[in-house]
Amino acid sequence: MKKLIILFLFCSFEAFGNNLPELGSSFDSLISNVDEKKIKFQIMSQIYKSNSIIRDPEINDYLNNLGNELISKGTVKKPEVNFFIINDSSINAFAMLGNIIGVHSGLLYAAKSESELASVISHEIAHITQKHLLRLIDTQSKNSYKSYLALAVALLVARSSPQIANAAIATGSASQIQNTLDYTRDNEREADRIGLKILNDSGYDPRGFIDFFNTMQKFNNFSSGAAPAFLRTHPVTTERISDIQDRINDYTYLQKNSTIEFFLVKAKLQALLGEYSSVVDIFKNNLNMETYFNKSATYFGLIYALMRQNKTDEAIKYFEQLKSMKIQSPMILELNAQILIKQNKLKEAFDIYKQGINKYPLNKTFVYGISKLLLGSMNFDKAIELLSNYLVYYKNDPYIYELLAKAYNQKGDKLREHENLSDFFYYQFNIKDAISQMDLAVRQNSDDHYEQSRVEYRIKELQREEMLMNN
Repeated sequence: MKKLIILFLFCSFEAFGNNLPELGSSFDSLISNVDEKKIKFQIMSQIYKSNSIIRDPEINDYLNNLGNELISKGTVKKPEVNFFIINDSSINAFAMLGNIIGVHSGLLYAAKSESELASVISHEIAHITQKHLLRLIDTQSKNSYKSYLALAVALLVARSSPQIANAAIATGSASQIQNTLDYTRDNEREADRIGLKILNDSGYDPRGFIDFFNTMQKFNNFSSGAAPAFLRTHPVTTERISDIQDRINDYTYLQKNSTIEFFLVKAKLQALLGEYSSVVDIFKNNLNMETYFNKSATYFGLIYALMRQNKTDEAIKYFEQLKSMKIQSPMILELNAQILIKQNKLKEAFDIYKQGINKYPLNKTFVYGISKLLLGSMNFDKAIELLSNYLVYYKNDPYIYELLAKAYNQKGDKLREHENLSDFFYYQFNIKDAISQMDLAVRQNSDDHYEQSRVEYRIKELQREEMLMNN
């Protein structure tokens, strides 16, 4: 139980702390499945509450699709991993207990190719599949409680916040820290080895590892002192680079071009998060000077930056130039729909979404877009039908339930409104508010016996789960 208390402390940090893997190894006995779920709920609930998390569905879907592709093609066991992006310009990524991987927006900015980005994600996936966090806990369990607390915080929080780690390390003994750092270097080498295999088996260029380290070196050369956060939390030695290069030579050369979505996501991040007063000028200057990695993505980012400044007419002019490039991507269709919505051309926007969902049937952004337009025109029954159909594919997506709640609110069905709001909170790992909403659903006293029984059973389930979490 002491270990569980210690791990809960991580959740109080802005960087969220860390989480753990399961599945039968000796390390799993350190923390029970119930305790693991408690930790995951604590961390994920803070992630959803944080103002630092990027919530754009296209950007999040891109990262999740990339990560899940690496897992499905590159790993024997298929851990279910939650990915999220932090609005942080530092170049970093980290794995947490509970099969959670966080990526800083600065990492996406810095990566010059999709293989570079995939190499970092593969490395973090390897930390999860090899249970490195559990190994660290197991190693330090032999220490006294006080030393264990200091070093556990230092080790596990280090991946997301070097500053917190350094403060925690200052409270531990030098010899214990040195032993732990040696062990961490072993973890890094193993994560490199497994990550390379994941990258290669998934069809990405293993040389992305070395390319990324070269990118880091360039950033380091231009920085005023401190190395990029990734280098501080994932120390890169000459020996480690040499080992990676030797292993890469064992793989067949593979040329992997970056997808257009890689460049569009980078441009959209810059457009939405860049300095408000200068981001438009930066994109325009890149176009004028031809200092860009991808021309169409630079136009794409410029258009979003102009829309951010409500310069819709100018955005439309640039969009006509972007359309002439004939780029095939759902992100272009979404941009088109957003421009039409800005112009209040809702029928045309609806047609774009219909075109998009016919071509890309599992694209969540189009599902959200169509549903919002249906709700705006009071077509709540059609919205409910569409969203209910997509629950088959996105059962854990809280925003599908949020839209369903709005649709049932328009329809005047209070029981289902509160029931879906309950699921909205539950899939954001907020059991307390999920129970409150389900309690409101139960109080509606439906004449439909099946419906009433369903919500009564569900609130009991939630209450049992809350008791487990609080024990």
